[in-house]
Amino acid sequence: MDATAQHVKDFCKDLVNDEKSHEIVHWEDTLISKESISTKVRRSVKKVVKCFAKGNNKNNEEEKEVVKNNGYKRLIALGDIHGDHDHLISILRHAKLIDEENNWIGTDAIFVQLGDLIDRGGETRKVYDTILKLREQAKEKGGEVDVILGNHEVLALQGNHLYTSLDDFDSFGGVEALEEEFGPEGRFGKFIRQEMNITMIINDSLFVHGSITPEHIPEGLDNLNQVTREILLDTPTVDELYDLFLNGVSHPIFANKIFDTGSGPICSKKLTNGDEREICSILEETLRLTNTKRMIVGHNVQFYGKIRTKCNNKLIMIDIGISRCIGGGYYGYLEMLLDKNEIWARYFKK
Repeated sequence: MDATAQHVKDFCKDLVNDEKSHEIVHWEDTLISKESISTKVRRSVKKVVKCFAKGNNKNNEEEKEVVKNNGYKRLIALGDIHGDHDHLISILRHAKLIDEENNWIGTDAIFVQLGDLIDRGGETRKVYDTILKLREQAKEKGGEVDVILGNHEVLALQGNHLYTSLDDFDSFGGVEALEEEFGPEGRFGKFIRQEMNITMIINDSLFVHGSITPEHIPEGLDNLNQVTREILLDTPTVDELYDLFLNGVSHPIFANKIFDTGSGPICSKKLTNGDEREICSILEETLRLTNTKRMIVGHNVQFYGKIRTKCNNKLIMIDIGISRCIGGGYYGYLEMLLDKNEIWARYFKK
């Protein structure tokens, strides 16, 4: 494990020193879409899973009603961070979500981060501390911060450290301390289990880390979220998972198809890698089943830091390689101007 962690650290260092494409390639802000962005009252996936996590009756329709149109003017969506705190801060400042002291000022905005805060880079602890602080500040000052479940968050709960940097181990005080922090009683572990959503609908946009196809939601989107929440809340410590394994028991955090590393909604690249002649009809059916207009995804790094779309802008791919530790280091995010019905790809250079 030490050797693997050292390799991840060295690999990141090499990329930061040798990969310079982000210093050469710079994109201009691009208007992706200008169409009506619905803010109608609808079922809120987020509220369903939170109520379920607290033990409320999941059949209580009153608890499952949507949060009404809150009058926010902007929605900022950000792709995978992978332990790069400096780039996270730079983007949040550029998007006018935080000030120079890194405090929340986005009182007119919803901020959605699409998962994979952790791994590769060595600043995971700082990234999580910042996100959790901003969530609490937004609740007090106005605005909203939501985080989608990424596959690397799942790896942390599973005890899989293949992509964990030695710097991350050191910042937590060792592997045991890191696993404790991401365990059922740890601050970050509780956040993942209780607060992260596998998917969310905000207004008429569907957010997910990988991608969702009709096969993922035979019983509906709410069911997908509820089942995921059950599994997350039931996921014990890494040591307890290992004991289950030794006794021939595979916990659902490994065995359930939701967490399948190839085809599950957290990891699937079926839509992002597929030919448009084949995937657009699948996407259209997913949007029909979820009563949404577009799907916004991370997970699949886009070449040269450019936000790309497919199927007439109905699939928007915003993982642009923000972290310097995956050969990226680009600055960019998606901005929806809800009061103007515009969707923009925003870019800048430091």
